[in-house]
Amino acid sequence: MEFCITKTWDGRPLSGDYDPVRMTLSTASNGEDLNIHVDAPFFGDQPVPPNGKPGEPCFELWLYEVVEAFFLNDNDDYLEIELSPYGQHFNLVLHGEMNLVRKELPCTFTASIQGNRWTGDAVFPAAHFPKFVTKFNAFAMHGPQPNRVFEALYPVPTGKYKVPYFHNLSVFEPIDMRSILPNNYTDQYKSAMWDEILNEKSLTFCINTTWDGEPLGIKYRPAKLTLTSTDDGNSLKISVDAEFFDDKPVPATEPGTACWELWNHEVVEAFFLNDDGDYLEIELSPHGQHLNLLLSGVRNIVKKELPCEYKVAIQGSGRWIGEAIFPVSYFPRGVTKFNAFAIHGSDPDRIYEALYPVPAGSAQQPDFHNLSVFEPIDLKDLLPSLYTNDYKSDQWDEVKEIHSQSKKMKV
Repeated sequence: MEFCITKTWDGRPLSGDYDPVRMTLSTASNGEDLNIHVDAPFFGDQPVPPNGKPGEPCFELWLYEVVEAFFLNDNDDYLEIELSPYGQHFNLVLHGEMNLVRKELPCTFTASIQGNRWTGDAVFPAAHFPKFVTKFNAFAMHGPQPNRVFEALYPVPTGKYKVPYFHNLSVFEPIDMRSILPNNYTDQYKSAMWDEILNEKSLTFCINTTWDGEPLGIKYRPAKLTLTSTDDGNSLKISVDAEFFDDKPVPATEPGTACWELWNHEVVEAFFLNDDGDYLEIELSPHGQHLNLLLSGVRNIVKKELPCEYKVAIQGSGRWIGEAIFPVSYFPRGVTKFNAFAIHGSDPDRIYEALYPVPAGSAQQPDFHNLSVFEPIDLKDLLPSLYTNDYKSDQWDEVKEIHSQSKKMKV
């Protein structure tokens, strides 16, 4: 099964005098795994990736000269494979669009450069692939910025997007690999890795678009939020993995404490809403500050600066990792909707990103309290008590009591 990459990421013909990338898929010699053979032009227009030896994984390989293959199923589970002419590889497993759940998967890979071409052969264990692969795409990248070239087997429509984004799963095309990986298409297919991923009790969200629906592209990996329950089931843990932009100035308050107007700094936010219009707003900073608010009605703050356990670390890779724990009593009864946001940069170039954006062209400026665009969320597996008639919250009961007394006084 052979594929030839003849278009740019946005559907334009390739410019330049070279034969395009060719990728061949076949059954490996052991009769079970997948062999990928690459025959591609060699440009040598970038340095050798410094963080990986030939035959080993190399983080951020996508920043160098590379050929990639994506294998997707109907549940948006997919395997991403990256291969370098210098012999490095980087293989990722994703559970939902841009939701990275495993990385640096092993494979057998050798590459050889011959003049202006390079060839490579890689063998991938069958268990790396999600069950029932149905869609496929392939890409190639080379050249330094600002003239970097992005090529795609199945591109996005010309003129529709401003920046390349290889995780646009809607443009992937059908593939039938039953003759190559026959076990992948049977009910008996087993993968310990995928079984573990699919059985994990967590919810993960990646913020892939601006506030008004423009894809972020591949300038940087998007902010990711993962929700899990604490062991006792009485609190929710929110883990953040986000790009670190090092915006100035940093919040003036001490790390681990509440910071009013944290939204004016570099921040990631999460909103939890119920059908009565009550919601919890959480703001987390890469520098360790937080701001947690209870609101009853749009922008109607009824409690602010609630404490939480929060720890954060800025990594050398240019990412920041945060972990915060929130007691169930902070959440309004029966949460049904959710949204998440990320903000960084300085005006007039400040960037506002949203998990669930407003429709393109429907608003002139970002408004994170536009509750109409929030999407459904089910926290029953993570915070089961939140959905019972016995749910009690000192925080929200106090808010409701104040509202009740206020109404009596007005009468």
